[in-house]
Amino acid sequence: MHSLPPELWNRSFGVSEALELGITAAQLRSPRLAHPFWGIRAESERTGLDLIRAFAPRMPPRAFYYGTTAALLHGLPLPPRLKRKVLPLHIAVMAGQRRVVARGVTAHHVTIDPDDIETIDGLRVTTVERTWCDLAATGVTLAELVAAGDAALWRRDPKTHLRRIRAATARYEGRRGARLIRDAVPLLTDRSDSPPESELRVAFIQAGLPRPLPNYQIRHLGRLVATPDLTWPERRVLVEYEGEHHLTDARQWAYDIERYARLTELGWTVIRATAADYRDPAKLIARVARALTTAH
Repeated sequence: MHSLPPELWNRSFGVSEALELGITAAQLRSPRLAHPFWGIRAESERTGLDLIRAFAPRMPPRAFYYGTTAALLHGLPLPPRLKRKVLPLHIAVMAGQRRVVARGVTAHHVTIDPDDIETIDGLRVTTVERTWCDLAATGVTLAELVAAGDAALWRRDPKTHLRRIRAATARYEGRRGARLIRDAVPLLTDRSDSPPESELRVAFIQAGLPRPLPNYQIRHLGRLVATPDLTWPERRVLVEYEGEHHLTDARQWAYDIERYARLTELGWTVIRATAADYRDPAKLIARVARALTTAH
């Protein structure tokens, strides 16, 4: 925005900072500036991470981002019902300190170890391990909590390690959600490539089926044939979750057909799951159960 000095380009800023730089009150009232919070201006309407960062000029040193707000900053997957609710921001202070009271903010008093707070790009936020623990108190399901933990551990871009999650959960004991965390930790893996894979894996386990292996490499005569989403190698049964790109990308569609045909030739039972199965996995669970029962 050419009417602003370069120091204020491409970021949110406080009204007091702008006035010190010579911006007039009339300029601050421009319809080209968004007002995400009291005393804050930004170049345009913002959502998601931009909206979270927009509050930074008003964050006192004692405060830190918390809960689902921290999860968004860490890039942890949230179920749509929570991901859509960027506002109010969840901002916490340690127990006994003065809370942050502001429009668009839910303030929290938190008993927390200093080791569970870090700084990312100048923003104070709970660590990814503590953030994962805090998600257990937001109403997520076991499968959704596992999906967030799997994403934090993901082998291709790990945000943390299991030992650090275990250490954080030990410090979290006795708090709301601790039981859900205890159930989730043994289910975590670094080999899940997406939340649907994680949640379907948990659904199968909760239904009493044997635990599938995520992204297990199927080889024949030493050559890699496929790396299915979920596999029961001893039963030669696999499940592939087909997201939208599997259905709309012609090249991917042709590749899938060829790969599934090869797996069938090698004696594998291939079960293809869709978004409908993800939303309501009951029928998929029954199909997998039958396949595991009849498999040689």
